[in-house]
Amino acid sequence: MKFGIYNEIQASPGANYKQRYDESLRAVELGDKLGYDVFMTLEHHFFPTFSISVNPLAFFAAAAQRTRDIRFRAMCHTLPVHNPLVLAGEIAQCDHLTDGRLEVGVGRGHGWLYDPASVPMADSIGLYEESLEILQRAWSQERFSFAGTHYNVRDVQVVPKPLQPSLKIFQTGTSARVFGDAGRRGGGVVVGAAPPPLFKEAVAAYMAACQESGHTPQVGLVVPVFLADDEETALREAREPMMRSYSNLVVPQESINDEAVKDRLRGGGFHFYAGGFLNQMKEYTFESVLANDVAFAGTPHQFIAWLKRFSEKYYDFQELALMADFGGQAEWQVTRTLQLFARDVMPALR
Repeated sequence: MKFGIYNEIQASPGANYKQRYDESLRAVELGDKLGYDVFMTLEHHFFPTFSISVNPLAFFAAAAQRTRDIRFRAMCHTLPVHNPLVLAGEIAQCDHLTDGRLEVGVGRGHGWLYDPASVPMADSIGLYEESLEILQRAWSQERFSFAGTHYNVRDVQVVPKPLQPSLKIFQTGTSARVFGDAGRRGGGVVVGAAPPPLFKEAVAAYMAACQESGHTPQVGLVVPVFLADDEETALREAREPMMRSYSNLVVPQESINDEAVKDRLRGGGFHFYAGGFLNQMKEYTFESVLANDVAFAGTPHQFIAWLKRFSEKYYDFQELALMADFGGQAEWQVTRTLQLFARDVMPALR
């Protein structure tokens, strides 16, 4: 079992952005000292309450100067909003700056990013597939050419090449098709921070593809977690930040609730977003979030039991990442969750 930290770097209304980046960097330092394997953040633009992590590579390069062992992974680079030839070089440079501790998460990203980024939703699948192919060629071939619908590359040399011989690629989302491709390619997947049934079909497709292709699966599970030494304290302190977090996360969904936008989302294959799932967060209660296994609040020993029930009920996983920083909670509370998990949960799961 591997252990990680996932931080969206939310900026609740009124938050100081510099403070949020500094707090997040300190959490990476602490994770490195406590023995966490990987730190993850996402790439996200335009909606600060969801995330101000607009450039994860810059964050990783800064965090690498403060740490020694912990690895770094973006979950995920939104490939269709990038020129893949430029992004390939930027990722490779970051691998050098992190001393070969970089992993790569890729995806089509959130449906609400496309209009502000002036990228046609209908092109998202084609852009994603061509971009992923270009990234892999750019890292593995000294020079290469590529002829596609969206990109026409002629004898290009992308520099630098990554420091590592190969970069591990992870994918996220809810698509069984995408997860199946990841399994056949030997990559990993990351799921979570939403109702577990949303991912069951995709994870099953991934596991089947890994078995058929002879690849070892790596399913990463992200869980929003709030830990304390006693249950009463955890439940009392977690309620406000957890509910504020869901208020933060629902904001960008409101930008795509128009029926005309939903039609374009469906045309681009963004059925999850067209379905307006995140609108349901407006109806969340603290009790329903915990009862439906969307998040956890309690003691470390209760969390161990919760994880056992989770894997039996939904799907197994080989990596567990805590989303410990959410909803504007105090930094000392984030620190406490990370420390209690390392003290009590890690030894029990290794």
